Amino acid sequence: MLSRVAESIYWMSRYIERAENVARFVEVNLHLILDLPVGVQAQWEPLVATTGDDEVFAEHYGEASREAVIQFLAFDTENPNSIVSCLRAGRENARSIRENISSEMWEQLNDAYLLVANTSEQWAMAEPHEFFRKSNSRPTSSWD
Repeated sequence: MLSRVAESIYWMSRYIERAENVARFVEVNLHLILDLPVGVQAQWEPLVATTGDDEVFAEHYGEASREAVIQFLAFDTENPNSIVSCLRAGRENARSIRENISSEMWEQLNDAYLLVANTSEQWAMAEPHEFFRKSNSRPTSSWD
């Protein structure tokens, strides 16, 4: 039983870390775009390549536009590396060991998942800075 709990905690942490990292590098890219000179095209394709999912992305979305990349990296439930997929997987691992983690940890993870899962994709596309700032927020100290 101890190894099952340890494995679930390990994978829960890995999935949360992956979701945070994806949110962070999309947020950083959004800030970099603000400083681009006029006429220079934004770079969205490297974000997908960073996850190693460029072939899957090209198959489902084609060209790497801002909207397509944000949809793929944040909301695509068929992409196992999307923020919503990682938070869902982390949450499921936490659910399986619910009695072994603190209430605060469960609440923070559940809140993060619900924030992303219930976010209007149209709002996230219109206000990507705000969405990724919230998605990239550090959990409370109970996670540290």
